[in-house]
Amino acid sequence: MATFLDLGLLQYFNVIFPVILIWALLFAILQKTKILGENMSLNAVVSMAGALMALLSPTIIQLINFVVPWFVVAFIFLILLLLLYRVLGASEKDVTSMIMGDKTIKWGILAVAVLILAAGFGQVLGQSIGPYLGGEPVDGEVIVTEGGTPSVATSDFQQNIMAIIFHPKVVGLVVLFGVAIFAVILLSSGLLKW
Repeated sequence: MATFLDLGLLQYFNVIFPVILIWALLFAILQKTKILGENMSLNAVVSMAGALMALLSPTIIQLINFVVPWFVVAFIFLILLLLLYRVLGASEKDVTSMIMGDKTIKWGILAVAVLILAAGFGQVLGQSIGPYLGGEPVDGEVIVTEGGTPSVATSDFQQNIMAIIFHPKVVGLVVLFGVAIFAVILLSSGLLKW
């Protein structure tokens, strides 16, 4: 039964939305940088050609369909966080100076963007790239190595990622890097003196 909130019809338009997004981004970049001059119609035609060429790659369409909702959620979270600062009494000048002056916020936004893109590439290209994904076992079969840790040669990508992340050698390396990073931060900031 079809209802007013049935969004199943939108799945047929999941190719059109990325094309419109690519066209808008390319057009804005061409207008802002003026690489091809200030002719708006030329910039529109070139950006439309680039957007239509993206239709030839289903990987790009899948990547955009996965990544855009996460960027929208991150953007809404950022807007709500700024609104919370304003409600708590910060002026617009305080918020602007905090965003423009604090490098931690800039690096945090960049880290979230890189994380979303990495998750998108992992979701779209995860099973088709990598050195251990050549011969895959039957679905549901888990290959266990001699140490008892799961292998990354299964057909389930999420299981492969979890096996890599929580492998004892990787966890030890992350802890070692964490200790080294905090040691460098403490030594360079002058909080810890030898």
